[in-house]
Amino acid sequence: METEKKIVGRCPLCGGNVVKTCKGYRCENNIGENPTCCLNINGILGNRKMSDEEITEFLTTRRIMLDGFATKEGKTFPTVLELGDDGSVNMQSVIGKCPHCGGDIRVGSRAFNCSNFHHPTAPCTFSIWRNIGGHQLTLTEAQEICEKEITSSELEMFRDDGSVYRKRLGLSPDKLQIVKI
Repeated sequence: METEKKIVGRCPLCGGNVVKTCKGYRCENNIGENPTCCLNINGILGNRKMSDEEITEFLTTRRIMLDGFATKEGKTFPTVLELGDDGSVNMQSVIGKCPHCGGDIRVGSRAFNCSNFHHPTAPCTFSIWRNIGGHQLTLTEAQEICEKEITSSELEMFRDDGSVYRKRLGLSPDKLQIVKI
């Protein structure tokens, strides 16, 4: 009797189907005696259970920002998962360079922050809140602000009365603040 396999997406390495297994997610071409693909993603990464939807997005984009990872001591943290060309899954907290001082911008639980915040001689206060006007910034939008100084499209935001408005986010002239344009 043939058992049904749950397909969660296409393998970005070889194009095969990625199926859910008892330990995570695996390319169908990485199953059996003569595997031709190396994709094998654990179902638990950084003490966090991955959902099928997150894996589907990860297979498509090869980069995904997620919250809820935890150290062995139980301290939670957000990170960006990146899929390497060799099938490796890497945790990366750096998303780009600070447009104000050139330091690393790291993903935090509430904001994207400059790594030079505690620099002894030249501290940098640059940060991008992850929620601006009720809009949850995506990894791509934060990277656009850091690299291009403005988001490529208008974002849907909300006023205190609940009404919707659309603005792009960009940098102030001193490159220290995020402004709605």
